[in-house]
Amino acid sequence: GLMCPGLPQEANRLCERVGRVMNHGDGLYGGMFIAGMYSAAFFESDPRRVVEAGLASLPAESGYARIIREVLDASARHPDNWREVWQTIQDHWDEVDSCPEGALKPFNIDARLNGAYVAIGLLHGGRDFARTLEITTRCGQDSDCNPSSAGGVLGTMLGYDAIPELFRAGIPAIADLKFDFTDYSFNDICRSTLNRALKAVERARGVVT
Repeated sequence: GLMCPGLPQEANRLCERVGRVMNHGDGLYGGMFIAGMYSAAFFESDPRRVVEAGLASLPAESGYARIIREVLDASARHPDNWREVWQTIQDHWDEVDSCPEGALKPFNIDARLNGAYVAIGLLHGGRDFARTLEITTRCGQDSDCNPSSAGGVLGTMLGYDAIPELFRAGIPAIADLKFDFTDYSFNDICRSTLNRALKAVERARGVVT
């Protein structure tokens, strides 16, 4: 999604290409959902429209699409109460949709549920970075990856300079250090991603100026 600004179909094409190396079904759809939101976030200011864009990247009949539609519907009914939305998802999906490691246990890191929690954070965080992270974390389950995804999508919507300093302060000190077992630093990854984004724009018959 970051490499395909405003190009959700191109993002889906890349998801199909690289996501299937290790995933199928909901594992693949989770990538499509998050990538679709990132792609839209460059040009949208309303979190609901961003979540709807992620939904549009999914096969409409899939279980993943159904749970995201349920989050959107419940959020519209309870715009000021994320806990009610969370409870709706918990009641309808937690014991039906389970990963093998967490079936019928409090620990249930399932792709659909975690996508729903990312959506809840974005829909109820009010474009407030800390609040979005807090809600997504408190939804539970994969509560490091989920707030990272919600924060990344919202950060794309807001722009880097609008992310509170608290969440950016540590980056300069590590920006040029290589990640373990790679030849890339944070700055290297940013440059590489930008170059790939420009190529994606041209591949989709856009113009780089």
